[in-house]
Amino acid sequence: MKRSFMLVFTVLTGVGQALALLGACASDVSNGAPQPGASEVATTDGQVSEPDSGLDVEAGPCVDCEYFPETCSPDVLCLDGPFDPSRVQGDAETFDLRTQINVIVGRGTNDVWAAGTVGALAHFDGSSWTKSGPDTQESLRGLRLFDDGELAFGSQMHRVFLHGLDLPDAGTSPDGGWTTVEEIPTPSSYTMFGRLYAFTSAWAAPGAQWTWCTLSSPHNGSSPRRPTGLWRMRRVPDAAFEIKPALATCAYPCSSERMASVHGVSPDVLWAVGSQGAAFLIEGADGDTPHLEALNSLTWNQLNGVWAASESEAWAVGAGGTIRHYTKDSLSAEIVPDVPPNANLRAVWGTSPSDIWAVGEGSIVLHYDGKSWSRVKIAGLGGRRPDLTTVWTPSPNHVWIGGQGVILSLGGRP
Repeated sequence: MKRSFMLVFTVLTGVGQALALLGACASDVSNGAPQPGASEVATTDGQVSEPDSGLDVEAGPCVDCEYFPETCSPDVLCLDGPFDPSRVQGDAETFDLRTQINVIVGRGTNDVWAAGTVGALAHFDGSSWTKSGPDTQESLRGLRLFDDGELAFGSQMHRVFLHGLDLPDAGTSPDGGWTTVEEIPTPSSYTMFGRLYAFTSAWAAPGAQWTWCTLSSPHNGSSPRRPTGLWRMRRVPDAAFEIKPALATCAYPCSSERMASVHGVSPDVLWAVGSQGAAFLIEGADGDTPHLEALNSLTWNQLNGVWAASESEAWAVGAGGTIRHYTKDSLSAEIVPDVPPNANLRAVWGTSPSDIWAVGEGSIVLHYDGKSWSRVKIAGLGGRRPDLTTVWTPSPNHVWIGGQGVILSLGGRP
């Protein structure tokens, strides 16, 4: 199967290169695909400011009212968390509506973490959300939950924030026991013109020694001389962390410097996606010599999120209503039809192949029941249609969704 695929892939690659000359803009830029950091503005002090939420723009005529009821009910998504309108804006546990949630992940229904721009971080204990986090204005883009604490990743790969983890030479933050590791030795290959690759996401299966992370090159395009936008980090004795490039061996081609998401259900088998339809199957991910296998996504669109249903099956979503289904016994993806073409999807998660959630720009939420995809309603937004950037669900009927000034849960309850 793999040898026959390489012949097909070579033919498709030649065709794709010709088409790319005519329609290169149909991939990451013209299709509205989000680029890492594109919605953020660097301030004069080097920190990251909050993106414009558009809250002051008067809402136009409602052309999609059927998907946005006013009243919460058990079968629709409702406002929750630190953005809940029942809270008083400005109180100690409330986030500003301009804050974007970049990642939600948890250990279970009673232990959920959400992180986002300007150092936003909050924890749900099963009954309420409490603001937490380090003393930073940096955008937080990834979370790793250990048995003994939490690790938060900023927008650059050389700095992390720790909670409950004992590490040498980590400066203590003034709030809540968080510490900051300012400088982690970083391979020089991940620097371009003096700028580090930007951090985009992280994942580690329970019990894994390595945390796998995705990066985006600070320049457009890709080069076989540059590393792929994948790297991994682990805690080591008598030191904070060590970082290594992900690539040990790779079945041609594996040159994608703009990666967006990585996920797996076990430490050793992961799936990763990125720009121009890049997709990889990673085997031996927790060992010394991980192996990357390039997959044919049958698209040049940006892929923004991936979720592994098992070691042998994964789903990816992206710009232009792109949804792809991968299986381990085929290096070519299955195209998922009947998805709204204007749906720029940003993230995907599920509990089984018959319970999958995908979210995206313009407050679109899709759910797959094993047979078809359908759109899910969101209550209480009024005229707002915030972009949705992350989704996490630990079990059926328990789903958390985050985005621009919003956290949602099904029926308004976790």
